[in-house]
Amino acid sequence: MDNDKIISLLAVSVSILLGSVNPVGSTSSVSQTGRFAILSTFQEEAVIDRTTQLVWERSPGASEVTWSTAQTRCGLKRTGGQTGWRLPSFIELMTLIEPTLHQGSSLPALPAGHPFQRIKAGPYWTSDMSPLKPAEAYAVDFLRADVAPRQKDQPHPFWCVRGGIPQQPEPAPAAAQSGLI
Repeated sequence: MDNDKIISLLAVSVSILLGSVNPVGSTSSVSQTGRFAILSTFQEEAVIDRTTQLVWERSPGASEVTWSTAQTRCGLKRTGGQTGWRLPSFIELMTLIEPTLHQGSSLPALPAGHPFQRIKAGPYWTSDMSPLKPAEAYAVDFLRADVAPRQKDQPHPFWCVRGGIPQQPEPAPAAAQSGLI
């Protein structure tokens, strides 16, 4: 990819993150007030967070799966007639935590007035692996309002997201070609 294409891609990505470009097309929704809007363009099965410009499933599935299965299921998911879902990073998922509203409660630590449905008060998988322990990945706990590593083979629910800039693996270094100066 040449430098002009890379710069253009970065500019669009930054614009999406800063909210100057709408990453999902029309935001016509059931509710246009507050931080969240339910998207009618996603058959009211998705919610845009106006603060982060991320699109979340309105009601994540109830199944609990291993970390690798959660990644696969998000990648294959079709919610609101749309594909392109992924497992969120722990930073993205933590943006939905509102710890001061639910201290000492058994309810999920979500912002007041949120439109989400059937959210469990417990840990949800993120896309982030533990850098020190390959058998662990991070989960955001909606009861304790924190993030902690969990064994990848343990079942936990997952909550898929769209938008933002997903973390991409770093490209492999170009192989040195012999015989060239």
